Amino acid sequence: VSPARPQRVWAIVESKEGGLFRSDNGGDTWTRVNDNPDLRQRPWYYMHIFADPVDPDTVYVLNLGMWKSVDAGSSFTEIPTPHGDNHDLWIDPANTKRMVEANDGGGCVSFDGGVTWSSIYNQPTAQLYHVITDTQFPYRIYGAQQDNTTITIPSYSDRGAITEDDTWPVGGGESGYIAVRPDNPDIVYAGSYATRMTRYDHGSRQQVDITVWPEDPIGYGAESMKYRFQWTFPIVLSPHDP
Repeated sequence: VSPARPQRVWAIVESKEGGLFRSDNGGDTWTRVNDNPDLRQRPWYYMHIFADPVDPDTVYVLNLGMWKSVDAGSSFTEIPTPHGDNHDLWIDPANTKRMVEANDGGGCVSFDGGVTWSSIYNQPTAQLYHVITDTQFPYRIYGAQQDNTTITIPSYSDRGAITEDDTWPVGGGESGYIAVRPDNPDIVYAGSYATRMTRYDHGSRQQVDITVWPEDPIGYGAESMKYRFQWTFPIVLSPHDP
């Protein structure tokens, strides 16, 4: 709903005849104003629309990229952001050039309407799918980071601070579960999308691919795959025989 014109409502519809729709009478009738497929990227996962709080003709669409229209949705231009996969946007109603944007890389601030953005490295940011600990003392924490590697970090440091030097990846990928052997925490199993699974040995610093079926399924229909896996599949070690 447009804060500047409450009778104006926006909707993005995923379908063969979908696109960006606008209603100027509170939803009584709708008009498809744009069918550009760029506005519907990754629709099964996320896509968002944000109305400018002051100008009723300005609207933003966030998905893999960030898009802006100043003509009530008829046309859009892409706004470059420091990282892809854009999920949220705040626009200052007192100064619409001031924005805060959230993406898979972190949070970014703009003071010029998206022409330039602050760095995603201004603050430590990680979006973690799953978190687990091992049996060491002090224990270590493990997680899989969205659009990044897996990571392990200690719960304690003798140096008075836990720094980036205390962390390292443990195989797998962004979306996976992690399982650590309780009798040998140097051995870490980690998953990722596309059925990928690895075994990492911190003692030797070696990583081995142990994917159940060594074939990349991306781009194939379910009927063509030998095994079907979820985007993020669980990994569990037997408590009787890890």
